[in-house]
Amino acid sequence: MAGYEDWRQSRLIERKRSPRGRGAWNHLITVFVYPEASSSATAMSQTLSALLDQTYRNIEIVVIGAREQDLPDSSRFVGLRGLFAEPALDVLDILSDPAADHAWRGSHLVLAAAGTTFDPDTFDLLNEMLSRSPGKPALELVVCDHDRAAATGTGRSPCFLPGWDPDLIVAMDYIGTAFMASRRLVLARRSSRPASLHDWLRSLAGGSLVTAHLTEPVMHLPAIPPHPSAETLISEFPAAKSVAIIIPNRDKPELLRRCVRFLEFTEIAGLELVIVDHASTDPETLALYAWLKQRYSARILRIDGRFNFSRMVNLGVAATTAQMVLLLNNDIEVTKPHEIDMMVSHAMRPEVGVAGARLLYPDGRVQHAGVILRPGPGQEQTVVSQHVLRGAASHSDGYLHALRTVRNYQAVTGAIIATRRDVFDKAGGFDEVNLPVEHSDIDYCLRVRAAGFRVISLPTAGIVHSESSTRGLDTTPEVSRMRVAAGELMIRRWRDAVNHDPFRNPHLDWGDRSQALFPWTNWSDVQ
Repeated sequence: MAGYEDWRQSRLIERKRSPRGRGAWNHLITVFVYPEASSSATAMSQTLSALLDQTYRNIEIVVIGAREQDLPDSSRFVGLRGLFAEPALDVLDILSDPAADHAWRGSHLVLAAAGTTFDPDTFDLLNEMLSRSPGKPALELVVCDHDRAAATGTGRSPCFLPGWDPDLIVAMDYIGTAFMASRRLVLARRSSRPASLHDWLRSLAGGSLVTAHLTEPVMHLPAIPPHPSAETLISEFPAAKSVAIIIPNRDKPELLRRCVRFLEFTEIAGLELVIVDHASTDPETLALYAWLKQRYSARILRIDGRFNFSRMVNLGVAATTAQMVLLLNNDIEVTKPHEIDMMVSHAMRPEVGVAGARLLYPDGRVQHAGVILRPGPGQEQTVVSQHVLRGAASHSDGYLHALRTVRNYQAVTGAIIATRRDVFDKAGGFDEVNLPVEHSDIDYCLRVRAAGFRVISLPTAGIVHSESSTRGLDTTPEVSRMRVAAGELMIRRWRDAVNHDPFRNPHLDWGDRSQALFPWTNWSDVQ
């Protein structure tokens, strides 16, 4: 990628100016180097040379699947913790077979296919991460930014990751060998022999992990960039016994009529429809309510007073005992069968608290695929919530296939979410006192994550959102004051989540943009 290599070298120079490892405990890290079918002797030599050049020296190197006589003179590696050969072992033995435990002494391991190279300070950075948080749970997995051989040409493709994403790893091997795992994790997660390294990483997706993200592209993999697998999006999960669809509404009968059209082709059992009405007076709206009562046994809850979206949601949920809640703005249109079914299925997963969706504008461009958070520019805007790749073409895959894979985020838009009733109750519903409108959906998602659940965005292809059609883009002084107050509360309540969004890579700018921008982007070429 043009400009990437110059930028990477400048990062390396900048890091050299900041000495690493002061006060850090010297953790012993074992590096397993292994040949692949396409590996050459030169590739093995490149990897071993890169390890020999590390500024951090508490490393032992174990070459597996190769004979000792095929390796360099081990005396060259006495400045490290040694070079060893284990010709009878392979990577999967290390990860699954207790008989292989004798082969390594480290508290942590790194895997490297022959041809992998490392920046000289790679293991300094890894060691520093292990020593960064005394008194906190020990890190089990460190995921690293990296680059890979370009699929075409001679350049390299940077992989700026979202950190550990247990849903993304199921869909795509986006990590490869760019990680460090603790010995404790390897021993604790042993079961049957995995089919591949990716299969082992996928096995980690089912439980909770203490993870960290090294946001420097310090590893350089010989593999080409990854692609999603052709497998289905989800495994089989129990179907929801009952689903309540909650739609806040005020007049706009043409929107509501379009919104509920999907009920004609949905296959969800035990469906309840609840319309929470805010002072509608349009005769056409009232006639539509009467028809919805007759056709779908809809319940119409009427409230008056100042518009309070959070209260409307809470009252709607309180009016039903359904196992699953689908919150739906009246300006949402579902145009393809099974999209809602997909959301409900994912929300039934016990580890998932909120399932959101990729939304499209009426013209087909991407409106929402997940939300990232960042600090705002000043007191009038203390929190910025941005939609990933807003405006991208509907056929776009997005950077690292973000628009085609299930992804974890801190939040998704409340325009359409599926959430179990037990999750809703545990999180306390929407904050109707402090956040009547602005940031109420973001706050709910953050509380769901704080309760130990995931918030995911699904790559749906047939849900259209005519954004802000209900309230419009209100910019009155009263609304402006409300937005400022909501932002101030959010930064007080969620300062760490806003300042350190774990799914926002610092080298990747893709919030409210149609394409991912990088630090070396030529801004004059960006429209």
